[in-house]
Amino acid sequence: MSDETPWHLKNYKQSLTSKHRLIPVAEEQLMREQLESTRDTEHLHPSEICKRDWCARSSWYTIKGYEKAGERMTFQRLNIFAEGHAIHAKWQKWLTDAGVLEQAEVPIFDEEHRLMGHADGIINDSKGKAILEIKSVGAGTIRMEDYELFSSSSSPDEMWKKVRKPFMTHLRQVNLYMYCLGIHEAVFIYEWKATQEVKEFSVKFQPELIEDILAGCRNVIRGLESGIPPMRPAWVEDSTSKTCKYCPYKNVCWKEDNNE
Repeated sequence: MSDETPWHLKNYKQSLTSKHRLIPVAEEQLMREQLESTRDTEHLHPSEICKRDWCARSSWYTIKGYEKAGERMTFQRLNIFAEGHAIHAKWQKWLTDAGVLEQAEVPIFDEEHRLMGHADGIINDSKGKAILEIKSVGAGTIRMEDYELFSSSSSPDEMWKKVRKPFMTHLRQVNLYMYCLGIHEAVFIYEWKATQEVKEFSVKFQPELIEDILAGCRNVIRGLESGIPPMRPAWVEDSTSKTCKYCPYKNVCWKEDNNE
């Protein structure tokens, strides 16, 4: 099989030789849905740029339409996404039926910073309006978002018990939503995927948490206007860094100068 074969065809061919009866059927369906879905590549998305290892240079390559190399969407990863969507959907339904959710899947747009996305919802109750943010949380989430908590815990259940506030990536994301929507309060629902236990956190707008993100957005926009990609982040020492290792633009990025 050629290395140039698209990831979805590789997965499909593998599924044809599987000894299982139902897993290949579900895998093919998920891959088909993934291919049929369209994701905007002309804007910056809060769910991506709020990650602690966000690279503005990588976003520049995406918007400019550079081909992604080595990107492979596995069945496990698609299944994780599907589970997250299901958790979102049930909470949105419950809160809608209860008369608390005013709007679900709220469009986020800010032309000045080229931002586009969706908030999970806007609630409106006796305490007023707030942005709703639903997160499905597993051990992998904690490992990515708070490695110290992850490594110091003796079991997944202990990890979950130690979660007492939203993770910083999620805080930055919801603060971008608050910035764009002008609603300065948000409520998080965290659901532990292993047992469906739930935690709720309420937060107020903290503009200082997104100052560097908005600056990074402006950096991408300047790069698009000039045709020159932003510089690599200061914390990237060389092409062997973890962020670069898994970046689909690694090869083209390190062939070019780190422009100022």
